[in-house]
Amino acid sequence: MNTNEQTNSMLSAFGWNESLYGAFLPYANQGYIPVRINREGRGLFWGTDGERQLILERSGTFQNMQDLGLQPSPVVGDWCAVQVYASDRGLIEAVLPRYTVFHKPVVHESYGIEGKSLEVVANVDLGAIVMDTVHDFNLRRIERFVSLLYADGIQPLLILTKIDLLPDPEDYRQRVLARFNDLPVFLVDSISAHGIETLLNYLQPGITLMLLGLSGAGKSTLVNCLSNAMVAKTGEVRSHDGRGRHTTTSRQLYVLPNETILIDTPGLRAVGMNSSCGDVSESFSDIHVLALQCKFSDCTHTGEPGCAVQQALMAGELEQDRFLNFLELRGEAQSYEQVMVGRKQKDKALGKLLYQYRRGMREYD
Repeated sequence: MNTNEQTNSMLSAFGWNESLYGAFLPYANQGYIPVRINREGRGLFWGTDGERQLILERSGTFQNMQDLGLQPSPVVGDWCAVQVYASDRGLIEAVLPRYTVFHKPVVHESYGIEGKSLEVVANVDLGAIVMDTVHDFNLRRIERFVSLLYADGIQPLLILTKIDLLPDPEDYRQRVLARFNDLPVFLVDSISAHGIETLLNYLQPGITLMLLGLSGAGKSTLVNCLSNAMVAKTGEVRSHDGRGRHTTTSRQLYVLPNETILIDTPGLRAVGMNSSCGDVSESFSDIHVLALQCKFSDCTHTGEPGCAVQQALMAGELEQDRFLNFLELRGEAQSYEQVMVGRKQKDKALGKLLYQYRRGMREYD
């Protein structure tokens, strides 16, 4: 087995494939190695080359490219070209092309956008919405998560946890399917492992699964159950509302015994929208189909004549709560789009200033 074949074999457990190998070839000629980032924190990154764990920093060249917007900021799940300079350390020289990127939801306060939609996880195939069925079952929140995942090109699935505390867990599955008929739904209890085998049978070797949910949803306990080991820290939750402290404080990548790659993420405190109006419409597939039948192509579905959505609503063919949530999410998306246009322009200008500053400092030295 030659060196390239050996590298491909070792990295395949972390999602390495022929497409990535082709993208990496120009960097291989420069003596760099491929590494997948599995953890980050305080400006440093940790990654694996399939055999060892490396502590990673951005190289000076890479930092300049990032400031100019020619390279993205590395995140967990990224594949990078790395220059190794010690047995356990390396410099990130490039981020390989991503096929998906998940953006952390921004918080909306009456459509006042708080924070920025950051790229936080890369190269994800499936996004698992983890929801505490006992304390936090919420169909509207599921719609928000589904819209966010669709906007980033990630296939959603739903994991309802703590089902051993329910008299009839199947009722919750049916309530979800009545609104999301094509959404895979799994009922699990991570303490007794009830339903875990069914979930594992759905997951395939080599795919990357990301967990999303509010604090206290049981993501860390689920990670431990799927791993059949105590790999993630867990904490107590309040008995009256199921909420607890954020036991997962950073994103981390694991490889499960069935060879599924799993990325755990910190619990969210709120689920704002950072998708476009078009993404919201497509995630509400039933409303999207009805909208195609409206008299006007730019129909807002709020009073125009010949509106097929309003007709379905009046006939009882469209659930009112679902329609109202659609309008709310679309409104947040419109606000987000307007704010982001201005921020992109400011970020581009700031990046150029940072690049010029670093260049000037080097010349001064």
